[in-house]
This record gives sequence, C-alpha cells and structure tokens, in this order.
Amino acid sequence: MNERRYLIIIMDTRINRRKFFKQSARLMAGIFLASSPLVAFASREPVQRLTFFHTHTGEQLEISHIPGVLSTANQIKINTFLRDFRTGEIHPIDSKLLDIISAVKTRTKSSGIIEVISGYRSAETNQVLQNNTSGVAKKSLHMKGQAIDIRIRNLSTYNIRDVAATLHSGGVGYYAKSDFVHLDTGKYRTW
Repeated sequence: MNERRYLIIIMDTRINRRKFFKQSARLMAGIFLASSPLVAFASREPVQRLTFFHTHTGEQLEISHIPGVLSTANQIKINTFLRDFRTGEIHPIDSKLLDIISAVKTRTKSSGIIEVISGYRSAETNQVLQNNTSGVAKKSLHMKGQAIDIRIRNLSTYNIRDVAATLHSGGVGYYAKSDFVHLDTGKYRTW
C-alpha cells in the first residue's frame, strides 16, 4: 500500500498585525541562522551575539546563536575556531557548550568578549599537556569537543564559575591562578 503523507498548514484567521510581524521576523531569523528554520521558528530563546577571541591564535569570531539551535555554517565556524591550535586538527564541537556560555552571558547581562584559552585538543596534545602540566585529565572532554576553557572580559572568573555552576549543565572547573574557567557538557560536577 502506497502511503502519502501531507503537511497541513492551518492558518489562524484571528492573527493580529503585531503577531504576524513578530512571527514573520522569527521565521526570517530562522531561515538565515539555522540549518532547520522550523526549529528556530519554534524556539522561544532570543538570538544572542557571541564574540570570541582566541588567546593563542589572536583570531576573533562573531556568531549569532540561538540556544538549542546551531546552523551548519556556525557549526563549521566554531569547529574551525576551536580547533587544536597546536596541531591544526579540527573536530566537531558540542553545540551545548555555546548554550552554556549563552546562559552565563544572559544571567550576568554580560556583553563581554569570550576569551578562549583551550577548545578541542587532539590526543597527542592532551598527552603532551598531561606530561608537562598538572591537572590535565587523561580522558579529557576537550578531546571529544565537549569542553572549553574561557574568560569573559567584563566578568571575573569566579563570577563565571558561580553562574555556570547554578546551571547544572555540565562540569565547571575554576582555575584561579591561571584565571580561567573550564566548562564542559559532561555530567554535572564542580572543582
């Protein structure tokens, strides 16, 4: 039996002008920013500008981000930007990291630039760091593209730590001497 599936669009005739323009704007934002416009249209989260500065490469990246939605174009940009800067190796970055950073910035009302100390790390880089530095995990989530070490220019790192910890969205590590915060998408824990 040949089944046909149809998408039925129901128009609400009671839509007012304000609602029409609001929904139209959200749809257009979805078309331009998301790989799946319908997901962006359904999202209630506001679009947020995220500006990154990589402390080792000097590169800067600015993207528009909707929590829970990552366009293919932004995925490619963030994968490249957060590559292992020592080897040049590129790896997929977990988009939930951007959601965590967005939530921290929203809760603190920060407009500061996100300084990246470390994003993705290859197994080779992680091994070198483990041999030469204390506190580097053998099975670091950096090697899976699930961790980032950051500062935000107009926030103290202890403020970032405290707000990130309240999210219960993953791991939060505070490195006061080196002045950065580790965020990851693993299970919730703090150190």
